[in-house]
Amino acid sequence: MREFLYEYYTLLNKSVEILAFLVGIIVYKKYKNTQVKYFIWFLGWIVFVETIGNYPRHLKDYGLEYLIEDTLIERNYWWYTLFWTSAATLFYSWFFSLRYKSLTFKKTIKVCQYIYLLILLTSIIFDPHEFFSNRVEYLSILSVFIILLSLVFYFVELINSEKLTNISKSIYFYISVTLFVWWLVTTPLSFFEKYFIEADRDFVLIKWYIMLISNVLMYSTFAFALVWCKPEHER
Repeated sequence: MREFLYEYYTLLNKSVEILAFLVGIIVYKKYKNTQVKYFIWFLGWIVFVETIGNYPRHLKDYGLEYLIEDTLIERNYWWYTLFWTSAATLFYSWFFSLRYKSLTFKKTIKVCQYIYLLILLTSIIFDPHEFFSNRVEYLSILSVFIILLSLVFYFVELINSEKLTNISKSIYFYISVTLFVWWLVTTPLSFFEKYFIEADRDFVLIKWYIMLISNVLMYSTFAFALVWCKPEHER
């Protein structure tokens, strides 16, 4: 089973990502006049990031790993920190803030975004070796905090609004719940990863299982929501 996951893990992950994006393209006309179009664009961005992010393995498969040996980009942590962790943090917090009526919520998220960018730039400038060579844990923690906070704000506003009775057709509801569950499930894996090594078969298998199942469910839900839901009135 480990060999199966090693061979097909990336393919299966990428397949569900592409599926969600293709569904978004197919139904794009339905959402082109709504803020959901930005979400569809971001799904395309994820496909791009995941495709390029596997460059160490691709180079190794073709015997070209020497091109990046002993360089800052030998490992791909920097790529995912910049273009997934940071991009997801800024995009999702911004995307859901568009739904807020509360100015306090909007300002709080905006301050969090500025703080995140400041810490990110400080990390790159003052500790580039750590940034390029390892997962920067404090950025990951801050990322999770900002995204979950933006989702909590959305849930609070949803509960206090008249739209609660129509959530079965709200794409924002499906996206928010899916993201909330995904981050709660996958975040512990990142924090525990440093305590294990690749030789720890049990942890590797558990991690791959959880990530694969989480990703399949998340992107499948996105695809379903894009088809099932109706465009909402935008403020």
